[in-house]
Amino acid sequence: MAKLTPLWTQEPTTDPTKIGPFLATEGIDYAEWKLPAEVTSLASKNRLSDDEKNRLLEIFQSEISEVAKSKGYVDADVVAIRGDLPGIDDALAKFDKVHFHDDDEVRAIVGGRGVFGFITEDGRQFLLEVSAGEYISVPAGMWHWFYCYEDRNITALRLFKDTTGWTPHYREIKRGTVGSA
Repeated sequence: MAKLTPLWTQEPTTDPTKIGPFLATEGIDYAEWKLPAEVTSLASKNRLSDDEKNRLLEIFQSEISEVAKSKGYVDADVVAIRGDLPGIDDALAKFDKVHFHDDDEVRAIVGGRGVFGFITEDGRQFLLEVSAGEYISVPAGMWHWFYCYEDRNITALRLFKDTTGWTPHYREIKRGTVGSA
């Protein structure tokens, strides 16, 4: 279940009737996707083979096609972050710095959880905890960051128009935090 925390109020909410409209005003697409039992089983594995990643993409083919048609995404893949992967600390360190991309950052979370942080055009910051069954599309050019919780376990489908648009553009700014992550 998503949890939205506007850092200027420090008043978190898990109410989907508030979260969706709030994100929409910031240009962020958000939806909930149903997770079949097979997805939960696959996403809970310590490692996913290429065949298992392809199976996840097959299961969500209709959702992926619908989003791709409306937004122009041309490809999808699966990323499975696990805390014991070699080089994971260096990889995660790239995500938790404030940055933007030239393309949308699209994730459908199918296992685990993590936190996106955002900076609005007027400089306010908010956090969005995402977990299995949630889809998010961060628009190109929006300042954001991402971090995993201590278990460093998240599995997500990624959709993109062009992977070169994923190059992060960093900026030095103090990002907000709430609680321990």
